[in-house]
Amino acid sequence: MTLLRLTHRILDLAVSTTPNGLAASLEDRTVTFSEVDRAANAMARVLQSLGIGRGSRILFQAEMALDHLAFYFATQRLGAAFVPVNPALSPDEVRPIAEYIRPDLLVLDPARQDGSSFATAGADISVAVLGAGEAATSGINLDVLAGKASTAPLPDLGVSEDDTHAIFLTSGSTGRPKGVVLSHRASWLRSYLGASRFVTSGGRGELMTFPMFHWAGWNYLMENWAHRRAAHFVSRPDGDTLARAIDRWKPAFFYCIPAIWERVLAAKTPFDGSVVRSAASGTSRFDPVLMDRIRARFPRAYRAAMYGSTEFGGALGLNDSDIERKPGSVGLPNPGNEARIVDGELQLRSMSMMDGYFELPEQTAEVFIDGWYRSGDLAEADAEGYLTITGRRREVIRSGGETVAPAEVELAMAGLPGIRSVAVIGVPDPVWGELVCAAVVLERSGECPSLEALRAHLGPALAAFKHPRRIVAVDDLPKTPATGQIMRSRVREMVLQMD
Repeated sequence: MTLLRLTHRILDLAVSTTPNGLAASLEDRTVTFSEVDRAANAMARVLQSLGIGRGSRILFQAEMALDHLAFYFATQRLGAAFVPVNPALSPDEVRPIAEYIRPDLLVLDPARQDGSSFATAGADISVAVLGAGEAATSGINLDVLAGKASTAPLPDLGVSEDDTHAIFLTSGSTGRPKGVVLSHRASWLRSYLGASRFVTSGGRGELMTFPMFHWAGWNYLMENWAHRRAAHFVSRPDGDTLARAIDRWKPAFFYCIPAIWERVLAAKTPFDGSVVRSAASGTSRFDPVLMDRIRARFPRAYRAAMYGSTEFGGALGLNDSDIERKPGSVGLPNPGNEARIVDGELQLRSMSMMDGYFELPEQTAEVFIDGWYRSGDLAEADAEGYLTITGRRREVIRSGGETVAPAEVELAMAGLPGIRSVAVIGVPDPVWGELVCAAVVLERSGECPSLEALRAHLGPALAAFKHPRRIVAVDDLPKTPATGQIMRSRVREMVLQMD
């Protein structure tokens, strides 16, 4: 039998050797590899009965639960594309995503099932509910149907390495969603090449901090399962919750963005940091002092700084032994990756890149040149080839691992009392990578509106991670002479000069 590079083969291989091994935990609940396998088979049959098959697209919005693992692998076994959506988004924010993706099915958790009559400008979309158990739902109850379905292995359905396994959503400068299309092959390679940092199979597993609407969340799950290792999830990534998880599960591996590391280091709940053997972080910038603090709290951990993106996957890494001598660098290309700098921009190439943006040929062409991915980041290389990110060509903001579109926030701020005009920019921050900052021109001289007033104005219609964390008053906003567009790069320079 040909062993294809398919994402669901990662679960198949784990089941073949360690069926009763711990696969994942969330608070007090745990599942084994064989339990996920059987549940995935049943759910795949349910989805088949709803017309889902190879090439279908499933839009998925739910707070993390262990049942989602089986659902994900059910979609993979059928050859359907899994399209997760940030659970913080309101129905009004999900609607344009649904109109863009045109899913064959929208799957929600019970808290969001009021979307059972979900309609877009194009068509009504069938809605199913996952996680309700035997309770009545306003959409199709997947739990009830799965409880009646066979858990036996599925026949070969002809899924190809080139088939789309997932579409992960990211935003451009206008706030319109862009779907990053990843093939089975690309994600399989990301999982196995990324997992090479773990060296051998087995061990105490990894404490998971990435949200599962990010590609990295699923990638880290598959990295660990490729090595028959458990993934330990938490209900929310606050410092004390993570500290309790460290104390309970004693994970060997732990990756956090800088903002989450700050929460862990400030936790009041005691834990033994010496159990962690790998402590990694990653953004386009990281504070060397933070790495020193991580070393002090996790004295036996091998540290690393990483750089990557949804479009490319894990791209660069800085080895523990290089952290002190290369402060601020994002390191060298990971195995299988190539990197070059053209006109100041970092460009990357590998076999694990995205196929492109879903049904956006122009945007796809903009980021690919002769097989190289244009990262949009400005970079410099030192004499040894170590790379440092020096800025961004694009105007989108990366804050705490989230992508924020300035134009979307500016539109939402329209009508805020006392504000004549606004430009939303990202400003450097050692914790968040970038802070969302609103530079405003006031109707008349006086104090800026408070952040509390601004957040109250934005309300729940705009996800909280998009809300500005800083607001400053400026005399005027520079604009292009030809079109009158706000020059956000100039605004950013103005704000930075005010600090």
